[in-house]
Amino acid sequence: MPTKILKMKNGTYRLAVTLGVDLRGKQIVRYKTIQAATQKDAQKQYRMFEAELLSGKNLNTEKLKLADFARLWYKDYVKQELAPKTILSYKSHLEKRILPALGHLELQQLKPIDIIRFIRELQEKGVRYDKKKQPLSDKSIQYCFRVLSSMLQDAVEWQLIEDNPCLRVKRPRVKRKKIKIPSEEELQNILKSLKGEPLQYRAIIYLAIDSGLRRGEILGLKWADIDFDSREVHVRRSNQSIPGQGTFSKTPKTEESIRTVVISAYTISLLKQLHTSQLRRKLMLANKWHDEDWVFARWNGEALYDGTPSLWFSRFLKRKGLPHIHFHSLRHVSATILIAKGIPLKSVSSRLGHTDIKTTANIYVDAVRSVDATAAEKMDDFFTGDETGHSAVKDKIVMYHRACGM
Repeated sequence: MPTKILKMKNGTYRLAVTLGVDLRGKQIVRYKTIQAATQKDAQKQYRMFEAELLSGKNLNTEKLKLADFARLWYKDYVKQELAPKTILSYKSHLEKRILPALGHLELQQLKPIDIIRFIRELQEKGVRYDKKKQPLSDKSIQYCFRVLSSMLQDAVEWQLIEDNPCLRVKRPRVKRKKIKIPSEEELQNILKSLKGEPLQYRAIIYLAIDSGLRRGEILGLKWADIDFDSREVHVRRSNQSIPGQGTFSKTPKTEESIRTVVISAYTISLLKQLHTSQLRRKLMLANKWHDEDWVFARWNGEALYDGTPSLWFSRFLKRKGLPHIHFHSLRHVSATILIAKGIPLKSVSSRLGHTDIKTTANIYVDAVRSVDATAAEKMDDFFTGDETGHSAVKDKIVMYHRACGM
């Protein structure tokens, strides 16, 4: 740690105020050279300088580096407002990509061309930290851009810069990948193969398909959220796990994600069996049981690690010789089944917890097109009649008029 007040050979004093550590754990120190008649006067000026720094009054925005602002933003916004897993992700992108490339630049001097060059660098081969030869995925590049843009937008809100240079740059595009979901036959094979598997995992898989809930939402369920009589599942929280730090619950980030979903009688029966099984285990373990009310729990009642269902499902498919699909694809299965059955898109969107019906339409565009094609076939039947060539349009219009009392 540098000396707070150091008298120089020329008679001046150098003040050094430590403001904590940056994202890499390195001390952040601000210096100032002053004239002081005595050591006591120097101490007084030191306290004033420290107070100014801590209150932000001495923040020289003209010379403020992006790296220095990132430290303030991380401390005052990211760590205070975001979920634990998001904090970890933001920190990783700042440390590994954004700051090494742009941290040396002055915040007010950051231009759109700097952002464009940064994106181009991310798109080149050899920038990955896992040593794979292919370039970063479009999704990773877009996420990195979002972190940078979010930080700079807050700099605007905090009146440190006039505008966000990221808004003058085309957002990196992510090519829409066709959603891979199992065929009806594959899905039936998965469900048949679940017979004899552990009750907890059977319940998780059926609930995922039945409700369309996200993995974190499923693991965030407590028994108080399940109404066995009405078959309602109340989504109130989402669980996330971080290696070495445990599992955390967070409130869904949008109002639409806080919702109630009605599930099938069969899935409710599995949950009832699981509840009974848990109560027996609770009695057996006595004080070793953690009474936290989780629907899906570890052997001792603690919250299930969020990667566990995906890992179990992957191993289950491999063990049964079934085609591999991601656990998240079960949510897509749920949505696709509902759309194929003619459930209104608005209802599907609400059930999935989407903020905007456009999101649902964009994700499940193929399923929507398929239903639209079926609707066209129904209309074709109406106009063309039966296979004998007899036109039934007139008869059907007459029937319609009679039904309406016309």
